[in-house]
Amino acid sequence: MSLALVGNVLLALVWLFAVPALSGVLFLRKKDSLIWIECLLAGYLFLFALSELLILPMMYFGLPLHILVACYGIATGAAAVAGMLYLARGGGLKKFPAAKDGQPASFACRLRSVSPFLWAALAVIAIQIVVVILFAHFDADDSLYVAASTTAVETDSIFRYNAYTGQIYERLPRRYVLSPFPIFLAVVSQLIGGLHPAVTAHTILPPVFLACAYCVVYLIARKWFPDDANARGIFLFLAAFLCWFSAYSVYNAGSFQMVRLWQGKAVLAAFLLPSIFYLASSIVLEEQSAYSWVLLFMADLGACLLSSMGIILAPLMIGIFVFLGLLRFRSVKRTVLGLACCIPSAILGIVYLLF
Repeated sequence: MSLALVGNVLLALVWLFAVPALSGVLFLRKKDSLIWIECLLAGYLFLFALSELLILPMMYFGLPLHILVACYGIATGAAAVAGMLYLARGGGLKKFPAAKDGQPASFACRLRSVSPFLWAALAVIAIQIVVVILFAHFDADDSLYVAASTTAVETDSIFRYNAYTGQIYERLPRRYVLSPFPIFLAVVSQLIGGLHPAVTAHTILPPVFLACAYCVVYLIARKWFPDDANARGIFLFLAAFLCWFSAYSVYNAGSFQMVRLWQGKAVLAAFLLPSIFYLASSIVLEEQSAYSWVLLFMADLGACLLSSMGIILAPLMIGIFVFLGLLRFRSVKRTVLGLACCIPSAILGIVYLLF
């Protein structure tokens, strides 16, 4: 492994794990306790939502890619520093789990308390991560998604050149322009040391988003089995096992998760929609939620970034939970807040129809 590649990997750990985890802390301040995977989830919702807000106007005004990279890097870096300062003040660190006597539990103590079923699940997930790195699938859709990222990097532009022909777009492709996930890929490739977008897509992003997808599954398990560590481990193990053997169809979420997790629609299916399910069930259907409605709003906006299907599926899922919440609580305020979380999809859906 060359020294340059080591540097790329270290930068990837910073921008794809440390930055989202630290920035996610800022959106979980109302929680009494935290775990790092919650911070990672909240951080990625922030990164996706911020990317959509930055990319669309810059693309409309024809700004170069390097300005987008600089603005994204400064904004996310500032959020990560703010999250680090919040933790450094002491209040944030006290929210992470501690031992029964109130003192921080040692690492060895925490390892001994982990369920054996959870270890089995982690082993399966680790093997899957190795598989998606070493046996990358090359999908026909890469001719647009990865090519659009490469074109953006090579021309220092944002959806200005047709990735198929190299010619300037006379009219922007309406199916993709409102969900510019390939541009997010281009930005990430530049932040991690200028690694080629194709290498970033096939080698860096799949293990990152695969880990994020299972983080959401574990959060759902914690919600459903709050007092049974073994049940949580069994749930995660079964989810990983079933995902591994889901290739009976190329259209289900498990197949997308294992085969092409660098594409926006795959990230939507494997990570973002389960995140919306978890957040909506924890916010809309709970009388006193520890999560902010802002997270659900960012999740809807982030779904718009990933795929044009997210513009439809995200508000549909949120709307179902809002309807269930209305039946349960009869609360106008809760209903209005839930519908307000769908505003990004509503606006972009109207723009899509008028394009």
